Amino acid sequence: MIRMLASDIDHTLFSHQTYAIPEMNLKAADTLRSQGVELVLATARIYAGVRKLEAQLDMREKGGMIIASAGAELIDCRCGIRTVLHSLTLDQIKTLKQFSDAHPGVTLAVQQEDLMVADGYDASLDSDRTVVGIDFLVVGSDFFSYMTKPACMAGLTGDPQQLDEIEIQARAVLKDVTLTRSGPGFLDVTPQGVHKALALKQLCGRHGIPLQALAAIGDGNNDREMLAEAGLSFAPSNAVEAVKKQVDFVLGSCEEGAFAQAVAMILERNEKERAHGTV
Repeated sequence: MIRMLASDIDHTLFSHQTYAIPEMNLKAADTLRSQGVELVLATARIYAGVRKLEAQLDMREKGGMIIASAGAELIDCRCGIRTVLHSLTLDQIKTLKQFSDAHPGVTLAVQQEDLMVADGYDASLDSDRTVVGIDFLVVGSDFFSYMTKPACMAGLTGDPQQLDEIEIQARAVLKDVTLTRSGPGFLDVTPQGVHKALALKQLCGRHGIPLQALAAIGDGNNDREMLAEAGLSFAPSNAVEAVKKQVDFVLGSCEEGAFAQAVAMILERNEKERAHGTV
């Protein structure tokens, strides 16, 4: 019996073609919760970038959890409790800043609670503001004066070849962080061992849900640990190849309602188990 569904947001639940959650996915989320299955949004966005979707899905009233900042933040929507589980140290951020300074055209952005601070302009920041709803500041020599709150995660953006070089160097000197290429032009940096799956394990433990009763759907490399832990795993057809190879089912694209298709399969499976008395 599946008791919880963890879903990635971008390109899985939320379409970047229409910049919205497809209507079929909204309806599926309601149906899922009405059948007693917990909904968890698991994303690399900071919590500030999920609030609009939290409201759209009526998660404060209907319940649900949010794993934000790639596993560094955990939010219980119904009671409004937000916990920062992990954060980067100032020394780690200083090292990342050195990499950014040494590579013209590479931008460092640090995510702190409700604000992103960047050391330069990158087009992806405009997307974060207009699509995701995250405010950001582009600052210069006084960059570190803005490091006043826990940094849940950081990211380097720019030319993929430059990021390839930085990733090699960073792996040699930063032994206590997790580096993930969420896209060719993106290098995500989180505290060591922090990823969506780690937060999900903690969440399942709190609710007494075995991992075999967890389903997950995602499209990117930063979803792979989460998908590997789940008892039932899905990917939209637009997922990266490595993800599609590891999941139990590859569904339609995000725009075709992959999330809704996953929900339908979960509820059908649960109904069959009830009918056969295997719950």
